[in-house]
Amino acid sequence: MSAEADLRALLLAHAPLLAAVPATRISIDAVDPDVVRPYIAFSKQAGTPAFGLNNTLLGNTDTFDLQCVGSDRANAIAVRELVMAALVAGGLGWVGASAAYDPDNDLEVEVVTVDWVTG
Repeated sequence: MSAEADLRALLLAHAPLLAAVPATRISIDAVDPDVVRPYIAFSKQAGTPAFGLNNTLLGNTDTFDLQCVGSDRANAIAVRELVMAALVAGGLGWVGASAAYDPDNDLEVEVVTVDWVTG
């Protein structure tokens, strides 16, 4: 499986998150613009290989931004907290969190940044 598929599976395994955000609204890369909020869209922002002294590939770190879009700011924060709980339950932490507002689309967004390490 890909890191994207593994990360999505980790999120889908957390029942409290699924109670708030159905599986059909947890998407890799993009969500239909007409989808009901809340939803989660995540994408890989970088992939960093780790090489040994003899240039053997030892593993890879993929950095993902998980965008938690809520019906309002409080809902976006609640979804972000559920995503963080799902990550912890799956044995994964996060490396950052931020917030944004998209006035053109009236979107309240909380972003969780995750490093997914393989190898």
